[in-house]
Amino acid sequence: MAAALPMTLFRRSVRFGACTTLPGIQPNHIADGRVKLSGPARLRATDEQGMLRAAFRDAHGARLNGFARLVTLGDVAMAGALAADALDEGARLADELRHPERAAAWLRGRVLRKAPRGSWRRGGPSQDERRATLAALGVDDESYDVLQRFSAAQRAALVAGVVEGLSPLDLELVLGTGAASARRRLTDTRRLFLERRAKASELSAMPEPGSLGLRIRTIADSALGRTRG
Repeated sequence: MAAALPMTLFRRSVRFGACTTLPGIQPNHIADGRVKLSGPARLRATDEQGMLRAAFRDAHGARLNGFARLVTLGDVAMAGALAADALDEGARLADELRHPERAAAWLRGRVLRKAPRGSWRRGGPSQDERRATLAALGVDDESYDVLQRFSAAQRAALVAGVVEGLSPLDLELVLGTGAASARRRLTDTRRLFLERRAKASELSAMPEPGSLGLRIRTIADSALGRTRG
């Protein structure tokens, strides 16, 4: 049965549109406060502008960090740096980014633009560390294997458009594309994820060659064939 992807990724978050369900990803543990920001999460301020910036960080910080961890495939240090950079710039523009969904889209777009392309950085986390980081966000092994084969842009489209339920208009801002291109990328990425994960689940459920389970299945299939004949 497909597992639900709750759109509430942390307490006191902004609310996005209706999210869809995908199997194998349940990034709801950010709501338990397990994600820690590498940059300053709060600002002490007495002036109105400073208070607005502090509220901006509080509203977007933890959820943005979770998004960055999924986009960077569990690179905690890189995700923290990307989220902190986006929050620093976004806080300075907090007066212009008052609409919560547009602000969230702007922040995610900056994270994606700054995310490294190509091979993973030297000295980055190991595969086991990446898996453990994303497992804490509710990503199972089959889903990790699929996400690993995706580009940062594909992961961003999947997380922002499906997990978080951003509207197509906001997804344009995340991906830096036009409306038609954003919708097409979201549709294609979601389909590809479901297809590849279904295949991965089937393979993981197959018994090892020569195992007792495989011999039992072979005998059962043979018996079933004789019955049908």
